[in-house]
Amino acid sequence: MAVYTKISLKEVQELFKFIGKIESMEGITEGVENTNYLVRLENNQKFILTLFEKRTDKSDLPYFNDFMKKLNGDGVSCPLSQSISGKEIFTLKDKNCCIYSFIEGRPLNNIHKEHLVSLGQSVVKLHEAGEDRNLFRENNMLLPSWKMITNSLGTGRDINNKNEYHYILKNIENLQDLFPPNLRQFNIHADLFPDNVFFIDKKVSGFIDFFFSCTDTLVYDLATLINAWFFENHKFNEENYSYFLNSYLQNFELKTEEKNCLNFYLKASAIRFFLTRTYDLHFNNEGEVKHKDPQDFFEIYRFHEKNNLQDLF
Repeated sequence: MAVYTKISLKEVQELFKFIGKIESMEGITEGVENTNYLVRLENNQKFILTLFEKRTDKSDLPYFNDFMKKLNGDGVSCPLSQSISGKEIFTLKDKNCCIYSFIEGRPLNNIHKEHLVSLGQSVVKLHEAGEDRNLFRENNMLLPSWKMITNSLGTGRDINNKNEYHYILKNIENLQDLFPPNLRQFNIHADLFPDNVFFIDKKVSGFIDFFFSCTDTLVYDLATLINAWFFENHKFNEENYSYFLNSYLQNFELKTEEKNCLNFYLKASAIRFFLTRTYDLHFNNEGEVKHKDPQDFFEIYRFHEKNNLQDLF
């Protein structure tokens, strides 16, 4: 989440006139993708107004909203798009936007075993609900995104992390033809970072930010979560990883071929976030946005070159 586009209370109230009178509105500066505002009504209801920026296409919004409806119907807490006069997609400041229900809870500051047990159980529910062949969206953040970003950055002569970037470029050449075929396909979140998972009293209270969700293998979703949750200061926390993984596997069975692909997807996911963070540093500098360091994911990639976490299954 971020604030790229400034909008006035008057503009938002016009959009909300059939929902209620706004008491307050504030921009949410976390994240780097879209513009988000927390909107509070006089009746104490809260909503998230999301204005979609460059990386989110209008054609993808029905998939995102339908996926969240499917999850809610299967007991997974996540935002629901609000309908006004039969519409769910609106326009403000020439940007597509949606209004979403508010999810109570907060991301974690300190992670304990109980959090990770609940996380494993909740991700199982998310994955089980994602098995829906009526929903489909290609994951365009792997090879398609890699090609777009490397074409945009070129040889990387003017970027800060030039040596790391060239190292990743060489490894993309080695990995790009090795994506495993014929793995099970589910609708997945694809961005299960700690700030996208809310907790109340050591239990997961909901998932947010589904705007990279897509149809892909469960192992990619798990790989992104593992890279995001279990590395701190470039060190891997095996104990926390085990708490989560044991909780997940007690409730959901991965196939052997999926387990065997974990290391590949851990590296692929690390490349994905290294490249998008590098791209954002150089091309997404408008608005109130807090950029994240791509170096973290370069170090995670190097860790996976030397270690094979699927040996811990």
